[in-house]
Amino acid sequence: MNISDSNRHDALWVLALAPPLAVRLYADGPETAGQRLVLLAVALALAYGWALLFARRAGRPLGPGLPAFAIGFVVMLPGPVGWGAAIVALSFGAVFGREIFGGRPVLPPALIGLSFALFSFPEGSFESLDVFGLSPDPLFAATCLAGAVVLTLRGELAWQVAVGAAAGLAAAGVLLGEPEWWTHFGIGAVAAGVLFLAASPEGAARGTAARLLHGALVGALVLVIRLADPDQPDGIVFAALLGGLFAPLLDRALAWRPGHG
Repeated sequence: MNISDSNRHDALWVLALAPPLAVRLYADGPETAGQRLVLLAVALALAYGWALLFARRAGRPLGPGLPAFAIGFVVMLPGPVGWGAAIVALSFGAVFGREIFGGRPVLPPALIGLSFALFSFPEGSFESLDVFGLSPDPLFAATCLAGAVVLTLRGELAWQVAVGAAAGLAAAGVLLGEPEWWTHFGIGAVAAGVLFLAASPEGAARGTAARLLHGALVGALVLVIRLADPDQPDGIVFAALLGGLFAPLLDRALAWRPGHG
C-alpha cells in the first residue's frame, strides 16, 4: 500500500469513526468529554510514536491504520479510565498488535489493547458492567452503522461478519430464552465492536462462508457472556477476540476438501 492509498484508508476510517465518537462525547457531558478527548490525543501520540520508532529501525513506512487504532480504542470505552492503565494498554496494543508484525496487524490493535486492559486491569472501567441495567442507545448504534456503510462501500469492511453477528446474536437469544435479544445491538459497545473490530479486515476470516460463521460466533458469544457472567460485562471485546482467533481455523476448515489436506 503506497502513501496515497494509506492516507485514503486512514481518512475513510476517521470519517466512519467520527460520528460515534461525537455521540460518545455528547453523552459524556463536558468534564468526561474533555477527558475522552485528552485520551484521544494521548492515544494518537502513542500510536504514531511507537510506529515511528519501529518504522525507523526497520526502514519502512509507518503504514495505515494508526488513526483507526486510536479512535477505535477511545470510542469503545464506556467512560473515564485510569491514565496509567490506558497508556500501558495502548502501548501493548501498538507494539504487540501491530509493530512486531511489521505494521501489518493480524488482529485490530485496538482489540489487542482493550483485551489486555480487561485482563490486566479488570477494575479499570474499560468495559460496561451491569449491562442489563443500561438503556439502549440507538443513536450510537445508528452512527456506527452509518460509518460501517461508508467503509463497506469502499471495500474496507467485511460486511459478512456483521451480518453473521446479527444472526448469531438472534439465534443465541432464541435458544437461551432472551425475550428482547434485539435490544443488545444498542446496549454497550456491541455495535462498535462488531462493526469496527470484528468486521475489520485485519482480523476477519477470508472466505464468505467463514466470515458469516466468524460473525455468528461473535454475536452468539456476546449474549452468552452477558447472560452467564454474574458481573454482566459488555462481552463484545472478549467475543471479538475469540472470534478473531478462530477466524483462520474457520477459513482452513471451510477450504478443506478430501484429498487436498
